[in-house]
Amino acid sequence: MLDPYSGEPNSKGLEAVDRVTRFASESLARTVNRRGFLQRAGTSVFFALAGLAAGQALSGGSASAQTGGTSDPARPTSVPVPAGVTAPSCAPPGPYCNLTGVSTPDGCQGSNCYQHLNSGTVLNCSLYYQFYATGCWTTAVSGGYWTCCDCECFNSGGTRVATCGCAQFSGTPFSGTG
Repeated sequence: MLDPYSGEPNSKGLEAVDRVTRFASESLARTVNRRGFLQRAGTSVFFALAGLAAGQALSGGSASAQTGGTSDPARPTSVPVPAGVTAPSCAPPGPYCNLTGVSTPDGCQGSNCYQHLNSGTVLNCSLYYQFYATGCWTTAVSGGYWTCCDCECFNSGGTRVATCGCAQFSGTPFSGTG
């Protein structure tokens, strides 16, 4: 914007830019509903901050859960279980989350909770924080580590009806949140 108090002469190009800017900003101010704009902006900022506080805005957590992979560098990647290690060294609050009725962690995505077969019904499961602040812990064994997580499973009404556990073998210990 031109400085009316400046003693220097203004160029014609600068005056043209100033005039266009003034007309455009005045037109925009007349057409925009300021109250609606501020409400939408405030809502967007609130949800962005809530997402950051929940840790989901930048982690890509939902995409990794759908693919069964991991985008979290703190979460260890799976490595082959060495010979002689036959079962997870975890103590879940029930059987391992399973889809076959056998207590093997086949209802898990890595060490993450996913689903569990209980009384003939497949339930959706999530981390259970009753015993560990992160819901998960690491157990060292010969050749690596078991990352173990406690899970709670809910019926379609949202009531917890079962608890189970998940496990994943890795070459490095777990550090972070479930």
